[in-house]
Amino acid sequence: RKLGYKIFAGTMLRNNEFGQARGSSSSNAEDGRHADDDSVVSSNVTNEEAQTLTRGGLDMESDSDENKRAGIMPRNRREWCIVIFALLIIVGAAAGTGIGLGMYFMNQGSNTNSARGNPPTNNGDKGNGNDGNGNNDDSNLDGSQPEISPETTDDTINSGTPLPTDFAGSVQLHMVEQDISELTSFQGISDNGNSSELSPQQRARNWLVFYDIMPDNLADEQDEQNQSNNATDDLVNSTNNLSSSYLDVNTPAYRVAQRFAAAVFYFATKGEEWDTDNQWLQPGLDECDYPGIRCEEVTIPSISLAEALKYPKYFPDPSDGAVDTTTERMIVEINLPEGNLKGTLPDELMTFPFLRRLGLWSNQIEGQIPESISRLQNLESLLLDDNKFTGDIVPAIGSLEKLKMLSLGFNPYVGGEIPEEIGNLYDLEALFLPNMSLRGGLPSSLRNLENLKQLELQLNNLRGGIPDWLGDLINLEKLNLSGNSFYGEVPEVLSKLIKLRELELQDNDLGTIPCSALEAVAVLSANCKSSDGTSCDCCTLCV
Repeated sequence: RKLGYKIFAGTMLRNNEFGQARGSSSSNAEDGRHADDDSVVSSNVTNEEAQTLTRGGLDMESDSDENKRAGIMPRNRREWCIVIFALLIIVGAAAGTGIGLGMYFMNQGSNTNSARGNPPTNNGDKGNGNDGNGNNDDSNLDGSQPEISPETTDDTINSGTPLPTDFAGSVQLHMVEQDISELTSFQGISDNGNSSELSPQQRARNWLVFYDIMPDNLADEQDEQNQSNNATDDLVNSTNNLSSSYLDVNTPAYRVAQRFAAAVFYFATKGEEWDTDNQWLQPGLDECDYPGIRCEEVTIPSISLAEALKYPKYFPDPSDGAVDTTTERMIVEINLPEGNLKGTLPDELMTFPFLRRLGLWSNQIEGQIPESISRLQNLESLLLDDNKFTGDIVPAIGSLEKLKMLSLGFNPYVGGEIPEEIGNLYDLEALFLPNMSLRGGLPSSLRNLENLKQLELQLNNLRGGIPDWLGDLINLEKLNLSGNSFYGEVPEVLSKLIKLRELELQDNDLGTIPCSALEAVAVLSANCKSSDGTSCDCCTLCV
């Protein structure tokens, strides 16, 4: 308090001196009195004392400011280290955020390019219409083969030797080793960008490598498998930027083959021109969800793609009970009738080991029915009628022991004789071969088809007499032999066909029909309209 008074007195002293310099005086200065809380402060303070006191007050204010500043700034090395460390953390977090955002937007751009049909790459602007050197590059799924990797060439792909990180070579080798595809089907890749020179196998391989992504249901399974197995290998090519590619080291080999074969079938039959609501080959869409496809959960050998490539000669058959198994959705039916399918049936289609029904009737498929159809050992229905097939009926069909329905009719360019091997189809219930170019007689092996209910052979060039062994087909309900060149008498042994309801014999050169033997037949037609035609008093239709 005294110090305050002294400071105040010093201030007043300077004011007096300032006032005296201007020639003014103060009565309060003369009296030496200052009224403040009844206190009297002497005015007899020297100038030096006043200046000392004033400087002291100012020094105290200065010390106070320095103390405030000292509370903000670091005071020792330890505090400086803490400050620097905090700044480094802030800078690192900012840099990490920037890099993460950059990679996110780059990945979004890559996925957009892939969706547009541009193969994602890591070289310049490739995949965006530029080859990385400023030149336009229109390579896509329908054009020339996209780059697989800088060190990969057509020669190395076609050599039959897999590259460690080459997806294309790995897929191709697996297909060749397991006799799914011929090596020659992958050769002759064009460099001129002409899509017509790419085979369906090449296009399927490129789609599987560059455009396809893992379906969600398999991705979840693969994540669990990767965690449990601590898998680090990946067959995905370095040029594929998709974050979840369909194929990796743990992908079941049978699923790889199934998806590849489905893609080959699509390209071989001109899938881009199908009339169906086409969702085939949508990246990430399970092939079991394609229109016209039906799958079932099937037990298969638990062998991955990597294991299949490592031991290709020991690849187990689905029926092999000596290996570990897993359950997968496998294709059991393909039904794509009246869909404007063109092209030819590829051998890869015949590699679906669990296929039970193949329905492709009323399309425009050309070429010969492949001999490889014999591989469909679980097939029960083969419906290829009303197409543009050529050649003869392949005897290999006779090896499909589980077949119950065979329909190849209305393929007018398919000729030859009915193969004897058809008689090996003991479970066959319906044989439809009308409106073809078949010739010769009825093979005697057909008498083995005791389960046959329908036999339709009309509108062909078959000739000879109607054989007596037809009476052995005791389950027959419908028999159509019209529009051929059969001659002679109709055998009375047909009376044994107690289940027969429809019999059509018109447009042949037949004699008298034994009505007494065919009393149970509801529909009976023959050339009985004219007097010189077939004699038939019991026919329901005379033509």
